[in-house]
This record gives sequence, structure tokens and C-alpha cells, in this order.
Amino acid sequence: MPLTPLRAYDPVSIGPHRLLGRLGQGGMGTVFLGVSPDERAVAVKILRDSVADVVARQRFRHELDALRRVRGPHVVEVLDADVDADLPYLVTRFVPGERLDELVTARGPLTGDALHELARGLADALATLHGAGVVHRDLTPGNVLVLDGSPQVIDLGLATAADVTALTRSGLLVGTPGYLAPEQVSGLPVTPAVDVHAWGATVALAGTGRPPYGTGRPEVVLYRIVHESPDLEGLPHELLTLIEAAMRPDARYRPSATDLLRELGGASRAETSALHLPRDVDATALLAGDGLQPLRTAVLDVPGVRQVAYAGSPREHGGYGRSPDEESPYDQDPLVPWDEEDCRPVPSPGRSAQLLATGTAALAVVVTGTLVAPVVTATTAFAAVVLLRAAGRSSDRLALRRERRGDRRRDPVVAALGAPWHLLASLLDTLVSLPLLAAVAAVPAGLVWLLDPTFNGLERPELTAATATTVALVSCLSRRGHRRTRQVLRRALVTATPSAAAGVAVLSALLASAVLLLAAAEGAAPTWWPLDGLRRR
Repeated sequence: MPLTPLRAYDPVSIGPHRLLGRLGQGGMGTVFLGVSPDERAVAVKILRDSVADVVARQRFRHELDALRRVRGPHVVEVLDADVDADLPYLVTRFVPGERLDELVTARGPLTGDALHELARGLADALATLHGAGVVHRDLTPGNVLVLDGSPQVIDLGLATAADVTALTRSGLLVGTPGYLAPEQVSGLPVTPAVDVHAWGATVALAGTGRPPYGTGRPEVVLYRIVHESPDLEGLPHELLTLIEAAMRPDARYRPSATDLLRELGGASRAETSALHLPRDVDATALLAGDGLQPLRTAVLDVPGVRQVAYAGSPREHGGYGRSPDEESPYDQDPLVPWDEEDCRPVPSPGRSAQLLATGTAALAVVVTGTLVAPVVTATTAFAAVVLLRAAGRSSDRLALRRERRGDRRRDPVVAALGAPWHLLASLLDTLVSLPLLAAVAAVPAGLVWLLDPTFNGLERPELTAATATTVALVSCLSRRGHRRTRQVLRRALVTATPSAAAGVAVLSALLASAVLLLAAAEGAAPTWWPLDGLRRR
């Protein structure tokens, strides 16, 4: 996707968004690549005309409120907008994909699974929009970006903006000729059926390489839309029937987007893609070459969301969104790599060694604590695991809800109401896994017995309890289902040791605690409370 430098008269920022370069210019205005305060790459569309009519502005705001709640893997959602600004603008998530029409022109029509997935993804996008009460009204191959084979529908709300700003002008037809529905050409009310018709026309171009109503002067193409049948020759039979139904002249007889999606195999399994850029990234680095390389793909810990991270050097670009005086735990490595499993920047080797040492010291505290009070320590350790797993489940559900529906005021209440269920589910999961963990924990004891048959674990049961607790705890945290728990623990270690000095202090405190507990274990018999009474019997 071409990115050109800002011109002398271009603004350097719009609202809280810093502009990096130009992506294109059209009839509605100019599109810029920007970076938002949360370091997300955004497409900023500055509208050419202001909205003078009060009723029109109110209608525009109403639809924008609905658009902000739209979330889906094939919808490039609206993140911000201001229709009252001196330069009215829309801000959407930026997708470094290729326009569908340009892709077809360069590589030819799509076939097979690629065409089917395109049709399915676009139907999924329309079902998401229509479910939120939004009609796109200008779905065309130029408004579809393809990233790794997945279609992304852009320019949500832009047709509404065009319709609103058209109130100050005359003779403007909102939409792209060749992909309008007959009722749009005739000036009839717009319904979700116009998007279904556009879906058929867009998929037809992708599958044949030809606009379904041909090319030529706009008025000629519009005449064909109203009075002639679309050219669908060459489409595969399994899609031809659906496209013919979607492009019926009478909107009453077209299927809904949900009907299309059901016929195509149901909701898509694609992931939402987001591009991460440091807020103070050097724009000249982005403008070099093709503008948006190098890029690297990694999976975020939010279910269903994939992040494309700009792999520029923090030292070259002034750090990842930090002030110069702010210390980062990753400053030791100029290029922060990504952990494909835990989806977080991987600390530098020195930082990793420090975190490993701190984690090992914390485990030593658990071991020595078990020697002193086996039942209390083991129960506390596994209760902590249950609580961390419940917190991770709750956080994942909240993130997924916000990704799909946007932030809502009732989110904290919903999360609080769901907390007991997440706690119960985590507890049941841990209880179900206890037999397997017990079997794993018995392996070291068996090996010791084989090596030394004279060893009797019953004489020092606290040693057996400490070994079993340690092995079971490590095995539990190593499970795939506890990936989120490991992330929470890692973040806790990073938070507790923001600097090298803090890391040394925490490590020293943990080691001192382990030594004191070990000394207590050597100097007195362990307490088995609250099972002391059972042991006496």
C-alpha cells in the first residue's frame, strides 16, 4: 500500500492522532496513516465538506454511535470521529492489505477456496453490520482490503457522511456506479438489501475479473443496473445461485446477509488484525521502501485478535511510546522479539535471567514452606492457581466482549457478575486434574525408591509432601490451559521488578525467606494443621 509524505499544508495531527503520511485522496477527502495514543495504526479520513445542517449532524452522530459498537473479524471498525471539527474526520483501524480490485487486476480472478472464503468473509461482515442496525451502502471491491486471504470491509460510515454532506450540494449520487442496487439508482429508501446486492456484484468481479454491469460512462452503467441482467458467466455453480439471488432487481426477494452466511458455511473463523506502531515512530522509516516494512505477525493474548507489529528498533525510533526519561524493562535489547505462545514482547537475555531467578526463588519459598507447614502451603499455592486462572478467564471474556461490541459502561458489572462462575469453573478444572497431577508427582518418589530401597518416605512425610507439591504445581502451570495464568505471573514479576535494583531486592527477600523457612524446618517438626488430629489417630 503506497504511503507518501505529508504535504506542506497537511495537518500533522487530527484530534489525538498523529499523522505519518498520505495513503490516498478521493472524492470524499484525504486518507492519512496515523498512530493513536494507544499505539494503534489508524486510517484517518479527513472529510472534504463540513456538515452544516443540524439535523444531518445529529443523524450522522447517531449512526457513528452504532458504528463504534460494531466489531467483527472482517469489519474495519470506526474508532473515532468528529463531525463538528473544523476538519470533520473519521478514524478507523488500519489494515495493511491489498484492495480487492487491484488484487484481481494484478493476479486475475479468484478461484476455489480463495473465492469461497472471500464470499464468506464479506457475508460475515454484512451480517455483523446489519445485526448492529448499520447499512454500509457502498460495498465495492475498492472498499475491500485483502490481508492473508481474509477480506476486510472498510469505509464504514463514509457513505453516510457523503449522504449528509450532500445536503449542501445537489446532483450527488451516493455510492459507486456499477455496485449500486436498482433501488439506490431509482432513489428509493435504502435497506440492508442494497448491501446484499453489492455483495453479489463484488463477489462476481472477484470470480470473473469483470464488473457485472460492464464499464463505460456512469449513466450507461446505471441504466444497465436498472434495466439489464448482470454478467455472471464464468462463476462456479455453487456460488452462481447465491449471487443470482443476491442481485435480484426486487429487493424483497433477495436473501439476507445471515442467509448468505449460513449457505456459505457459517461464521468465519478469521481473526481481527491490528497494526501496532510506536506513537513516536520515525515517519521517514515508514516511508522508506514500500512504506510499511518490515512487518511481523504475532498473536495477541486476546482471543480472536491478531496483531501485526512494526519491527523497528526502539533505539532508532526513540522507544515504544515512552518518554526519554522513563525506564523500560526491555532497554537492553534494541529489537524486542515476540513470544509466539504468550504474545508479549520477550525480555532481553539479561532480563529473562533475572525473571527466571526470581521465579525460581519464589518456587523455593513454596518448597521450604511446605517443609514447615505442608497442608497450609500446598492449599495456598493451589488456591492461588485457581484464583489466577479465574482472573485470566474473566479477563479473556471481557476482552473478547469489548472486541466484538466495543467498550460499554456495564462491562465492569458484567465482569463482576461472571466472576463466581469463572472461579467455579477454574476450581472444577483444577480438581479434575488433581488425579493426573498426583500421578505425575508420584514419579519422583518412585524413582527415589528405586535408587535407594532403604528410603522410607513415611519417616519424613514433609519431604514427600514438598516434592509432590512442587512437581504438581510445575506440571499444573505447564498445561496449555494455564497459558493465561503464566502470563499473569510473568506480568506480576515484571511489575514487582521494574528495575535491576528492584529485581535484586525482590530476589534477596525471596531467598532470605526460603533460608529462614529451611532453618525452621530443620529446627522443629512440621505442623500438619489442620490435619494434626487425624495424624494422631
